Amino acid sequence: MSAETARQTVETAKLLNTQEAAQRLGVSKRTLQELAAERKIAQIKFGRNVRYSIADLEAFVDANRSKAIGWKAAAQ
Repeated sequence: MSAETARQTVETAKLLNTQEAAQRLGVSKRTLQELAAERKIAQIKFGRNVRYSIADLEAFVDANRSKAIGWKAAAQ
């Protein structure tokens, strides 16, 4: 495993608290909590502590990305 791959693996495996995860997604803490309650974003609970994995946040963003349609394609 190269140093770059190892660094990416460690970064992806890091767990974020609710505030950090909300900032990373650009949403409020409440919105993130609602998405987790609706099971749209995975969360990890340690007793009262809730954490979010960076990989799960990126998967959520990728799953909800819509493909842009250019104005030429829309006109046809």
